[in-house]
Amino acid sequence: MSEAIARARFVRGSAKKFTRILELIRSRQVDEALRILTFLNKPSKEPILKTLKSAIANAESGLGKAKFERGDYFVVDARADQGPVMKRMRAAPRGRGVIIRKRFAHLTVKISDEKERK
Repeated sequence: MSEAIARARFVRGSAKKFTRILELIRSRQVDEALRILTFLNKPSKEPILKTLKSAIANAESGLGKAKFERGDYFVVDARADQGPVMKRMRAAPRGRGVIIRKRFAHLTVKISDEKERK
């Protein structure tokens, strides 16, 4: 059993938006997950696609190109955890200020050649 993990930290965007996309690829074959992300019409897919490709490259470099078969791997774990929040002020009516929250997320994608049983 071999597995590979890729993490992308401090990605601009909310964890809630990333989680909706990660639910589409969780527990799917790696080739199918790449196809889903490639043709998905959401701008938030880009960091997830990059992280998935990084996990594939990590598995390939760990095993070697000769032994690595992309079709045998599954996305075992895909999650988005909340990162820090930048707070900025924006002018509001009547001389007030409103706090604008600029959110960050930490993405984790884990692939394995064994599909986990639940």
